[in-house]
Amino acid sequence: MRHRRTLRLLALATPLIAVLFAGLIGSAVIAIAGKNPLVVYKTMVLFSLGRFDSIALILFRSTPLLISAVAVSIGFRANLFNIGVEGQYFLGSFFAAWVGFSLRGFPAIVHLPMAIAAAMLGGMVWALVPALLRVRRGVHEVITTIMMNSIAFSMVHWFIYVFLDVQQTTVPGMGSPRMRTPMLLETVKMPTLHSLLNPLLSPIGLEIPRHVYLNYFFPVAIALAFAVNYLVHRTPLGLEVRAVGHNPEAAETQGIDPNSVRLKAFMLSAAVAGLAGLSDLLSYYGYLDIDFPKGYGFTGIAVALLGKNNPAGMILSAFLMSFLRRGAEGAQVLEGIPMDTAVILEGVMILAIVVASSVFGRYALAWQKKEARAHADQ
Repeated sequence: MRHRRTLRLLALATPLIAVLFAGLIGSAVIAIAGKNPLVVYKTMVLFSLGRFDSIALILFRSTPLLISAVAVSIGFRANLFNIGVEGQYFLGSFFAAWVGFSLRGFPAIVHLPMAIAAAMLGGMVWALVPALLRVRRGVHEVITTIMMNSIAFSMVHWFIYVFLDVQQTTVPGMGSPRMRTPMLLETVKMPTLHSLLNPLLSPIGLEIPRHVYLNYFFPVAIALAFAVNYLVHRTPLGLEVRAVGHNPEAAETQGIDPNSVRLKAFMLSAAVAGLAGLSDLLSYYGYLDIDFPKGYGFTGIAVALLGKNNPAGMILSAFLMSFLRRGAEGAQVLEGIPMDTAVILEGVMILAIVVASSVFGRYALAWQKKEARAHADQ
């Protein structure tokens, strides 16, 4: 009983150890740059959390990271490394944008769900080839999904340039046209949380300003994290996914088809991945162009690893990553520290969580073997 309690504590401490280790390495980098690490970290905290509008901005930026992490975590459960979330959300955003500017005459209550469904479909379409190659030919998904990421970016940019009227999207006063889709219709926009939260916050002197686009995708992302966790741990499909992820051979002896389960997990992961870009697309930008935010898929991997595939852990990890990016902006402006410091911290955290998880896994396995021998001797 005491050993089990120790294992639980170690599992909870693993992400914390990774964060502290990353902080130490970051301190060394800051010191090499000639700055006081304590002063820089204090600046990051005050700049990020000292004002409510900054906190709201962090929550807005954490939304796509959380959705991306949830998508990655589904693959992890089935022992799949869906590194193609990057391309899947980009194509999903394109599908949603197409629905958003081309379909007219629908009320918002119909048009917005159509765009969301289109984004999920786009993610699934883009994951279908690597998924089939994985289950039919055994081609590792890391290789195929990385290749599909690059193809997705190039294909969408080419499609916008060739098939859409670029002259209609020329910015007045600019010397060259911008490659982007037409503006999305208002019926497809996701409402912000201002009208809901500001009346509740105003009595205590707080308010979400108009320039912060915190929207309903934020609570949707949180609900999605817990819904996927429920699916994995409380449904027959989730049981099959976990069984295949732990031991596909043993699962097959129980009548579970590992390839069928992998395909379902891959498609579910891709459907969730398709939603990762919608908070920006349907709330902040209102169009898709060549400068649409990239990197959510890769950062989502870090969020999933740091959060240990746990919904609460991933929510906190997404907030942490957004906090680092926001804090790095403040450190760059106020302390002269380059933005790359945040990237270094993220990278070190990923390495630390991988190493710490490996050490913890070996310890847990050794303890289980020891306990099994003790039972056998009795």
